[in-house]
Amino acid sequence: MYLPAEIIKQVGEYLTLTEQGSCIRVCYAWYGPFLDLLYTKVHIRSRNQFRLFYSTIQASRQIEDPLGDHVKELTFAYDTGTHKEPHAVGITRDELESFPDLFRHLQVLDFEPKLWKYMRYSDKLSNMKQLKRLPTITKQSLFQPIIDNLASQLTYLSLGGESLGYILNNNLTTSIWTRMPKLERLEIQGNNHVNLNVKMLMALGAQLPRLKHLVLGCVTLPLDEHDMGSTTTFPLFTSAVSLTLKDVHLKNWKMITFLSLAFYHVEVLDFDVTFDWFYNENVTIELYEQSMDACMGFAQLCIFLKKIIFRKISTSVFPFPYDAFFQEIADIHSNNVKVEMTDYAWWSTIDPVSSFKSVTVQTGLLSKADLKWSWTGKKTDVSLFRNFKLCKHLTELKLDCDIQLKNGVRLDLLLENVEQLEKLHLSNVLVTTSKNYEKSKKYRLQLLDLNQAVLGNHLMDYISQFCTSLQDLWISNSVQEKPRRSAFIVIRMPDHRFKTIKLNSLHLNPGGSRGKSEVPISLLSFYESTRYNRQIERKKETAPEMWRFYHIHKTPHVKKQLRRLSTKEAAVIANFEMNEKKWKIVKNSSARKSFQDEKLWEKDIQFGAILLLCKSVDNFEFNELQL
Repeated sequence: MYLPAEIIKQVGEYLTLTEQGSCIRVCYAWYGPFLDLLYTKVHIRSRNQFRLFYSTIQASRQIEDPLGDHVKELTFAYDTGTHKEPHAVGITRDELESFPDLFRHLQVLDFEPKLWKYMRYSDKLSNMKQLKRLPTITKQSLFQPIIDNLASQLTYLSLGGESLGYILNNNLTTSIWTRMPKLERLEIQGNNHVNLNVKMLMALGAQLPRLKHLVLGCVTLPLDEHDMGSTTTFPLFTSAVSLTLKDVHLKNWKMITFLSLAFYHVEVLDFDVTFDWFYNENVTIELYEQSMDACMGFAQLCIFLKKIIFRKISTSVFPFPYDAFFQEIADIHSNNVKVEMTDYAWWSTIDPVSSFKSVTVQTGLLSKADLKWSWTGKKTDVSLFRNFKLCKHLTELKLDCDIQLKNGVRLDLLLENVEQLEKLHLSNVLVTTSKNYEKSKKYRLQLLDLNQAVLGNHLMDYISQFCTSLQDLWISNSVQEKPRRSAFIVIRMPDHRFKTIKLNSLHLNPGGSRGKSEVPISLLSFYESTRYNRQIERKKETAPEMWRFYHIHKTPHVKKQLRRLSTKEAAVIANFEMNEKKWKIVKNSSARKSFQDEKLWEKDIQFGAILLLCKSVDNFEFNELQL
């Protein structure tokens, strides 16, 4: 049966690397599409993976169609701040210098920027005519040759460390940008809040006609009186669609006016700023009025805004004009703007409750929230969730309940008021449900993440019945609500097809919500509901084949490994009963630094087992081990 290459590629994106490698050998028609899937965008997660990949690319240089010619994006794992990789993958100087010969069509190259200090500029890099992106340039000796040879083709440039200091010290910030006519994204990562004056920002607007995204980090934006002399001469960032200010110090409220004039085309505004000059002055009515005028002016001038990511504002103005800013946004943009706020945002002023009200009760703009529960000390969970009901765009919510409430968080009440919620993250909280709820309700929740949580009675039954769209279930460092004379944690969702399930460091709870056993459960029983339905009819006297138990254990060479237990061993676990003596051992047990030996699996029974029932799961992780 013939399938177009476009359909094959779309389906192939859902397959693992191993499955794609198998598909590429099915037939000649599938070879081309799966070759592109495997080699067009390559992400390296370990040094061993890179060695195998590198040797494959080298071996293919002699064939008519070398594999390296298909590679357009080559990225190496490291911590970028947005998602944490386990470790950074290193490359050598010789390997980097061989890339122009091996990857002739490479467009994106990204690795740990700290590796630049081991590198030197090679003339071979000038042959990479399609290269558009490099890692953050931090080494001064590399900056000038890269700009001289590659600047005209770059669409992404990130500067920091020695290279940024070199630019600032040599007054190059107003002259080098003409060499980068194709630049679309510029990131400037400063150290110790170096100054970027208005003249430097104006040079960016005048000399970078295609700039779409500007990111300023750890810098200070001063503003002198003469800088605001003639606003009509400001070069406007007409192509800019996003402005990101990460840990930026503003020296004057008028700088907000300048930014609103220069960036009034932006659609996404992401800011974490500090008005640090206030701490050297007395806060007066005039300063408060200036701050309000600046915020309202910003809301009025940024007429294309669609999304605001509000991280933090540090200032001594009280109360900060949240109300004026968000109300102006709501009046001008109606429902077109969505606001995301982190837990730092609620704590950025003396009156965090007021900031919350201004976004939820008055405007309903909130689309994503990340907040700590403790700021609402005088509120009850009922009134909090009623405020959320006004936020029609709220699809993702993170609640870090650093003070556990006596009655916990009612999941049913939350979903009832935020029916459109798709992603929910709860930390440090007892998660409960009410006994009385509407039977016909179905919610859109797709991801549920429980960390340091206490799982209330019937919680999993409620999720199974009412969260029928759930695709991702992550539970870590959690216990059940009340101690039971049972060694099982049961997760029964027979009709769910999951994309990911993560069950890491779950514990029995012999000491109540405050005193869990320090030994994580290392026994797991997983079976699919279709198989379970067929086998439940088997006679009771026969060995119940549906109990497919697995045990995580340590070996001399591997820190932890998974073994499927035999039918007889599984029956021992299934028939295990807790008594006072065994419960006391669990309660008083000390923490283990590693899992037990394979032969000691019977001693792990008293520390509990997890029974998981679902229709299917694509990716399953148990105690940080991929199954």
